[in-house]
Amino acid sequence: MTVGDLPAKFLGALDTRFAVERELGRGGMGLVLLAQDKSLDRRVAIKVLPPEVARQVGPDRFLREIRLTARLVHPNIVPLFDSGEAVGCLYYVMPYIEGETLRGRLAAGPMPPVEVVRITGDLAEALAYAHALGIVHRDLKPDNVFWYGGRALLADFGIATTTDRLDGMRTGTGIIGTVSYMSPEQATGSHEVDGRSDLYSLGCVMFELLTGRAPFEGNPLPVLYAHAMTPPPTVLSLRPDVDPELSRLVERLMAKQPAERPPTAAAVIQALRAEPEAGPVPTRESPTTGGTGRGALPPGIRELHEQGTSLFSRAMQGGEGARAKLEMARVYLEKARAQAPDNPYVLTALGDVVHVQGVRGYADLRQATEDALALWMRALALDDSIGEIHASLGANFLYWQDDFETAGTELNRGVELAPHHAPGRRHYGAWLKIAGRTAEALEQMRIARDLEPHAAFMHVGLADVLMALGRYGQAVAPLREALRLQPRYEAALERLEMSCHRAGRHEEALGARRSLLGTRGQPDRIGVLDQDVALAGWVDARDRDLRRDLEALLAAAEHQDPFKDAGTSRQLSDTIIIVLAELGEWSQAMDWVERGYHRRPGRLRRVLTDLPFDYHGLASDPRFVPLLRTAGLADLMAWESRFERLDALLTEMKEDRGTD
Repeated sequence: MTVGDLPAKFLGALDTRFAVERELGRGGMGLVLLAQDKSLDRRVAIKVLPPEVARQVGPDRFLREIRLTARLVHPNIVPLFDSGEAVGCLYYVMPYIEGETLRGRLAAGPMPPVEVVRITGDLAEALAYAHALGIVHRDLKPDNVFWYGGRALLADFGIATTTDRLDGMRTGTGIIGTVSYMSPEQATGSHEVDGRSDLYSLGCVMFELLTGRAPFEGNPLPVLYAHAMTPPPTVLSLRPDVDPELSRLVERLMAKQPAERPPTAAAVIQALRAEPEAGPVPTRESPTTGGTGRGALPPGIRELHEQGTSLFSRAMQGGEGARAKLEMARVYLEKARAQAPDNPYVLTALGDVVHVQGVRGYADLRQATEDALALWMRALALDDSIGEIHASLGANFLYWQDDFETAGTELNRGVELAPHHAPGRRHYGAWLKIAGRTAEALEQMRIARDLEPHAAFMHVGLADVLMALGRYGQAVAPLREALRLQPRYEAALERLEMSCHRAGRHEEALGARRSLLGTRGQPDRIGVLDQDVALAGWVDARDRDLRRDLEALLAAAEHQDPFKDAGTSRQLSDTIIIVLAELGEWSQAMDWVERGYHRRPGRLRRVLTDLPFDYHGLASDPRFVPLLRTAGLADLMAWESRFERLDALLTEMKEDRGTD
């Protein structure tokens, strides 16, 4: 199938919206065209299904099933923007990725093991998420994996669910998929194909990345037979320098019987990724250990300051017990202020406590903000070389003043001047994540966690960045630690449920959701959820429970201002957007994004990049790109803004397991 085989009427129909530039590639399951989306001014890749597939599937089923696949919004998956039917031809639209595929990279020969571990981890994260939604890729191969901006992106999920139900439809080889990467069950035409088939293909891809050749080569029929019957050579037999554990993982993935492979992609993630250690924690040179500047704390006041700041770091995130801790922190700091009324460290810490008391709803927010600003400004006037002051001002600019650029300047200066200050690191890490500089954000969050390991807020910050990187399996450990420190920490439970779900760890996700409902005071819903799981399975039960969430949230929005900060920097509208995103209801989510922008324009960047959902799903809505242009956020339109450049991730890659 080539461009010349496409009906002229089809190309004419496409031309109403897309300007087709050239052919990008072709295969047994379709033709890929490079085009310009004229209405949204962005380059896209359009995949057109072969006529025989289109006839077998039919437009109604294709469009119905493509909507399910469109829910795959994940940092390691190339998403679907659109789909349609014209003069009998079925097509879907994806972003155009300028990076090369793994097939192109293999032209240079085998890859370093550390790079293979990184790529495989990214692909396993993508598969875990897809499999959790009941979607099997069925054609995982180097040609469908882009290496872009230092990470692997799995493409061509567009017809995964459809090809699973083609009722005997076959490609030219007689089997659906690509021969060199086909599981034994695919090779024998079995109807019992599940996510473990993708894991076999993942093993084939790993084998080729490590050795420079596919596990079986030759004509299609002998290769199919080999997949079904012949053990492949081991990686170690072809490349002795590879870690034996990595070679054994490839062997397990390529086991002939599905039951002998890792049970899930989540298990592969756990085998590949242990959390890397952070860099060295900065030596403490804070006023709590002495000092010689104007702000140095004398004995006695130093102890009061330390007690106050320690309580604050454990209560700043809110939740059970936070109010009492903040009140105690304020008592200690007020006592310190009585003895040293013009000490900038004391004034800054007191301002932090006063402000958070207002934010969490324990005091009038307007008055608390005024009082906190007065304390911070007084401290700044006394000594502007103290990092804690700049960290506090930066957080205020970021979360309350909607001044992103000034926030970055202040937070960066805060870290430079006070490298020991955990809250400053934590807030700067959040700013870096919002800015798309996730490798740097990860480093800041790890240091913040190590500086204040007893503060649950620091562990959640680390998990937030791991989730933004698509490393949901790794996010579980810091979230569990946050919950050990603070068992009813709702933000940690919310993220734990999301991370376990996206990593395909359904039982853990169910446990987290049950705990979340209990924390929210909704015990009756736990029984309903359990019944739904027993009847329909986790994925459908979760959707039903999310819709119960949505119903309650929309009802609340009728009686209160959904765009008001109440007890937290997250608004009711933010939670509605998150739930809609989890349900794949992108048009409705865009409604709320747009309404929030009109109320508070400067907050849009943070809504899109700081909440725990992947905003790229909104790209399927035609209002998204124009809104970003209007808001001056054109950098968020570019696909490359999702990812760091390779050089920014090299340090992190070296920390991953398998570097030796």
